[in-house]
Amino acid sequence: MVSQGFGGSISLNLSKQSINPGKDFGPYGIAKASSLFSMKQYALEFGKYNIRVNGINADRIKSGLLTDQFIKERAKARNMSSTEYLNNNLLQKQVTAEDVAEAFFAQLSFEKTTGNIITVDGGNIEASLR
Repeated sequence: MVSQGFGGSISLNLSKQSINPGKDFGPYGIAKASSLFSMKQYALEFGKYNIRVNGINADRIKSGLLTDQFIKERAKARNMSSTEYLNNNLLQKQVTAEDVAEAFFAQLSFEKTTGNIITVDGGNIEASLR
């Protein structure tokens, strides 16, 4: 991107785990925390080349990691149903992969923003940035 000379955008999937670690998720959390650090470092180093580096902080998104079986296990550990687990946020709404994709897409349009994190989790004070 630097040698091409016309800037660009790098987007990182940070996850809630980078901000608010969960019990028994150490290996996953270390990778996500490293991604958060990398986002900040790259924003610092590549801003002068008009390369923007931003991240998305999402939580409880059905995915390859958060499978139906895993959701059932996490819900059971919290004495909830799977639906309650997925809706367990301030807005009481399930966050979908499409919601996260919209946040990534929106961030591409922020031409004067770098080192930014958009949180897509329905509201989780423990994982909020401020």
